[in-house]
Amino acid sequence: MSRIHTDEHCLSAEFAALVAQARDHRDGDSRQDLFTALLALERRAGLAGVSERFLRRVAEARFLAGILRESVVPVHHAGPRATQQALTEVAFHVSDERDFDAIGAL
Repeated sequence: MSRIHTDEHCLSAEFAALVAQARDHRDGDSRQDLFTALLALERRAGLAGVSERFLRRVAEARFLAGILRESVVPVHHAGPRATQQALTEVAFHVSDERDFDAIGAL
């Protein structure tokens, strides 16, 4: 068995383990960790001279993990009390009613 084939086999097993772990842990920190691990795996695979097909699989997975890492963030909703407090602060800082209407129109 050649060294490149052995390296690809080991890296492929590591890739499969990362994907399996990603299915179990879906929080924000796990997405960041997955992206970092896939980036490191892609670099090692490139240095090991693995097949172009395997390198593309890892690069595609890293790309998708990056999209998830950047785009799927929790949405925080302000409760009624926080909203009322924010509106009160805005009204307090507005000097006259005309300015407040201009702010409301935006």
